Amino acid sequence: MTSLDCALDYAERGWLVSPWATRRNRKFPLTGHGHLDATTDRTIIEQWWARWPDGIPAIATGEPSGVVALDIDIRPDGSGFDSLEDLGIMFHPERPTTHTPQGGCAVLFRWPGCFVKTCSSELGPHLDIRGDGGSVLLPPGPERFWDQHLGPDTPLAPMPEWMVIAEPELPSEPAPSQRPTRPQHLSRYGEAALDAAVKAIVGASAGQQRDTLNREIYSIARLVAGGSLPASLAIESLRWAASQLRSYDLHRPWRPAELDKIVRSAFADGLVRPRQPQHRQA
Repeated sequence: MTSLDCALDYAERGWLVSPWATRRNRKFPLTGHGHLDATTDRTIIEQWWARWPDGIPAIATGEPSGVVALDIDIRPDGSGFDSLEDLGIMFHPERPTTHTPQGGCAVLFRWPGCFVKTCSSELGPHLDIRGDGGSVLLPPGPERFWDQHLGPDTPLAPMPEWMVIAEPELPSEPAPSQRPTRPQHLSRYGEAALDAAVKAIVGASAGQQRDTLNREIYSIARLVAGGSLPASLAIESLRWAASQLRSYDLHRPWRPAELDKIVRSAFADGLVRPRQPQHRQA
């Protein structure tokens, strides 16, 4: 099968695809936004591969494709298989498995229906998890191929519990049932910015909800840090907007605790980079 044939096959499985390339053992996307451009649209995929016929198919991992990957690397300074053994995990790939150029492999699992952190070596040396916000390269590609007995038709198994990366628990509060009332001292700029963020979050389309949440919350938090918005109103409004998100996949609905965690995390990230409105010079 050609690279295009494989990309279309992955898309038919519901895996969002984009074209990538490698150079000197480094991976890079051929489109402007990498996994954020990934799609199952046949016309777009055919256009990409007409431009880059040797592109390596990569799928967006996590919620968009319903897939999580465990990338087990083998390097001169160690092996991911040794790391699993050190963790007391006797792991034998029995799920869709691709072999990678350095002799390692990537094993695919079913996304568990909640946020999975994409990270490198946090589980152990030379063990990478490709979850939400990540991607994984699939065959064909230089020295990249499916296992003879564990190809893409092998059923996806649930992600093992030992792959979960624990994060500090954030206090969770119930989302307000009504949007918070604006205080009288709210500036026109702040009001417009907050309204636009809330509208963007509530109206985010399938596959774009998490990115929209993070982007809009981060932006508003920067204005809060710059003194353009009161923190209490901003975070309560953003939590309300998040609670209005539509669950497009009823098998994996948004959960209040997950949404609250996203809001608080993105808000904390934005607070460290204050931003003030740019006023035009007369």
